[in-house]
Formats: sequence, structure tokens, C-alpha cells
Amino acid sequence: DATWKVKEQSEEARYIHEKATQLEAIRRDLAEKEAAKTTSDQGTHPMDRDFEGGFGGQEDLEDRYATTSGEH
Repeated sequence: DATWKVKEQSEEARYIHEKATQLEAIRRDLAEKEAAKTTSDQGTHPMDRDFEGGFGGQEDLEDRYATTSGEH
């Protein structure tokens, strides 16, 4: 019974170590991407970048007052 407990604890420790290593790699990759992104975006205004989705994603809304004289 003690052998089984030691085996389980070692497997859990190995799993935790693997996950910690994976998280560290992910964080490092994200930090590198952020660093590359900030260096490539320097000198440009946020409004100068290409927008995805037109005018805030509202281009599909219909204009209900398009045919009125504007006295609404």
C-alpha cells in the first residue's frame, strides 16, 4: 500500500512538472509575440491600423431613416 502511494505521488509530481513546463513555454511565446508586436507597431497610431469588421461591426444594420427628410 505504501508503494502504491509513492508511485501515485511521483506520477502526480511528474504531471505537475510537465504542465508547469508547458505553461512556461506558452508564457515565453506570448511574451515574444507581444515584444515583436509592440516593436512593429511603434510609431503608428491605433487608428491607422486596418479595422476588421468595417464600422464596429454595424455595417449590416439597416438605416430606418434613410428615406426621411431628416426632421425626425
